[in-house]
Amino acid sequence: MLKSIYALIGVMVIIFILSSLPDALHDKNGRISFTPSSSWDSMTTYIAGIANGESFQYIQGKNRVRNFIEDIGKFFITSFLYLFISAICIVLISLMMSIWQALSKREWVKDIVGFCGFMPDFVLILFLQMGVVFLYKTTGTSVAMVASKSFAEPAIFLPLVTLTIIPAIYLIRTLSEKTYDVLTEEYILTAKSKGLKKMTIILQHVIRNVLPYLKADLHGMMAIMMGNLFIVEYLFNIPGVTKLIFSEADYQFNLTVNGLLTLVLIYILLYWGIRAFVYGLERIFAYG
Repeated sequence: MLKSIYALIGVMVIIFILSSLPDALHDKNGRISFTPSSSWDSMTTYIAGIANGESFQYIQGKNRVRNFIEDIGKFFITSFLYLFISAICIVLISLMMSIWQALSKREWVKDIVGFCGFMPDFVLILFLQMGVVFLYKTTGTSVAMVASKSFAEPAIFLPLVTLTIIPAIYLIRTLSEKTYDVLTEEYILTAKSKGLKKMTIILQHVIRNVLPYLKADLHGMMAIMMGNLFIVEYLFNIPGVTKLIFSEADYQFNLTVNGLLTLVLIYILLYWGIRAFVYGLERIFAYG
C-alpha cells in the first residue's frame, strides 16, 4: 500500500513538472529561452486555486470559461469504456491465441504475430480506415465508421480493433512462451498419461496456471493501451479525455494537469477492473 501511495505521489509530481515545462519556454527574438520561475509560478498558482475552484477552470475558444469537473464526466466515460472493452478482448484473445500458438507447430504463425507487433498504431489506423473506404466505394457497403461525428454517433469498431491488436500481440508473444513452459510441466504430463482429453487439460490445468503470468503483464499491456489512446482518440475524432486536453489551440496548464490526472484515475480503475475480470476467470477455471 505504501509503495502504491509513493508511486502515485511520484506520478503526480512528474505530471506537474512536465505540464509546467511549456510555460517555462519563451520565444525571444527567434531564440528559445528557458525560465524555471515560470514553471514554479504555474504550479503554485494551480495549488493555490484548488480551494476556490479556479484550478478547475479552462478557456474554451477565445474567452468562454468552462468548469473541468462539470465537463469531464462524458469524456471520462468515453475513454474508460473504450479501454475497458478493449482490455477484456485483449485478455480473452491473448489467452486463446497463446495456447493455440504453443500447441501449434506452424512457425509462420509466430512470424505473422512478430511482424504485426512492429506495426505502429497510426499505420494500423490508416490501413483500417483506407480499407473501410475502399470497401464502401467498391461495394457500397459501410461496415464501420472511420471517425466519430459526436458523442451520439461514435466510431466504435475500428477504434476497438486498434486498441486491441497491438497490446494483444504483446501479450500473445509473452504468454505463448509461458504456456509452452506450462505444457512441459510434470503435472501436465501426468494428466496426459491418465488419458485426459486435450481440451480438459487446457481448461483445468493450462489456463489456470497461465493466468498468473497474465496478471504480471497487466501493467505492460495497459501502458501500451494508454499510449495508443492518444493517437486513437485523435485520428478517430473520439471525444475522450486526451481529445479534451488537446482541444484548445493555446496551451493551458490547468487543463493539461487535470486531464493527465484524470488519465491516472482511469488507469487505476482500469487496472483493478481487469484484475477483477481475471480473478473471475481464475474462479471459473479453478472449479472447471
